[in-house]
Amino acid sequence: MVGDLNQMDNKDMEAIIDRIDREDSKETKKTNPKPKDSIATVAKSMKQELEEGLKEIDDLDPVERSCGLIAVQKRMGLGKDAFLKLVDNLVRMTQEQAPKTFKALLEYTKNVKPMIPDLLGVGLTLIAAEGYAGKSAFCYEILEAVTNGGKLFGQFDVKEANGLIIQLDETYADYSVKQRIMDLQFKEKNWEIWWSFTPLEFPELKKYVIENNTKVIMMDSCLKIAGVSSNPKDAEFGLLIYRLNQLAGELGISIILIHHLNKKEGRKTVVKEEIYGTAFIFNGSADVWGFWIEQGAKGLVANLKILKSRSMVVDINEQYRFTQCPDTKRHIYMDRANGTATLDELNTNKDRVLQLLKDSPFTLFSAPEVNRILNLGNVNYARNILLKLYTARCGVDRVKGEVAVGRPPYSYKWNVK
Repeated sequence: MVGDLNQMDNKDMEAIIDRIDREDSKETKKTNPKPKDSIATVAKSMKQELEEGLKEIDDLDPVERSCGLIAVQKRMGLGKDAFLKLVDNLVRMTQEQAPKTFKALLEYTKNVKPMIPDLLGVGLTLIAAEGYAGKSAFCYEILEAVTNGGKLFGQFDVKEANGLIIQLDETYADYSVKQRIMDLQFKEKNWEIWWSFTPLEFPELKKYVIENNTKVIMMDSCLKIAGVSSNPKDAEFGLLIYRLNQLAGELGISIILIHHLNKKEGRKTVVKEEIYGTAFIFNGSADVWGFWIEQGAKGLVANLKILKSRSMVVDINEQYRFTQCPDTKRHIYMDRANGTATLDELNTNKDRVLQLLKDSPFTLFSAPEVNRILNLGNVNYARNILLKLYTARCGVDRVKGEVAVGRPPYSYKWNVK
């Protein structure tokens, strides 16, 4: 485990930066004339300079890295506000690595494999909730299932893998109490918990993930790990989001980052504007979950709403509901808030439709025909299943029918190769 670092207090860091700003302000104005290049060229150049600076910081001794970011800012001749804007620009330039050609898009969607089907994708997933909603407990259960394999929340199938918890929001004593209440049973050989971490320790984190083949990381909480307890506009905060994305994308792992919602009485849903902090928290994450508690007819109900799904593992605005046991604080999957079919029924019927197409590979099936043959009860429901299979790139093709006027009919078939 990475050892504790001798970290500077945020106020001390700001005082040093302010001093640098005052000492360099006159010289900066003289030596840094307005650039003649285009804004895009300058932004690209500054992005490259910052990335090179981060690489240099990574090569320093861990204790020396605490001053490295200040040194990079000074070398670039930027004040605090300008440096923050550069960090924000760096996050924005890397937050959406979307394919730029149709061929690349098809290849991307074909290669998407979820860490936990119907729930967790590869990449950075932000879960935002108010305090004491049970978000840490919810994520502990995910990591417990990952280390053991089997069923999660009584619903989701999980393959056994190695996990890591980075816990800065709870003390060891608090965690011990929660572990006993929840009766958490992590498989010993498959997990570890760290009680200290800073964004400057990414080289050590990356090394650990590679050496231990870690697949899922839980980080609690975003603000504590970034070292910005009250101001998520700090440059360190933006760098945290940026580097977590880099790490998850490069190594093909899932990182669950716990964050906060703005407080709201009588919450019935969550929208992205209620996530605490600046927009690049939402924009910089691959997937975003909103989490909140409501009083149900038979007790507390925990809600998980998908606000963003770049991984495409779950549809945007999908909402899962869980019962929350008052004694153990554990969660059990209850239902989908915005659908009549259960998740099991959806997956079962999806398998039935796929098997129908595979059994008759040279036959075209329309949504009405699939609905009639399998007795699904609704043509639109059958059509949605066909669309999901088609977009999943699992071997189902779509064929456009001929029509003189009006909307053309579509049929689906198994792609025989």
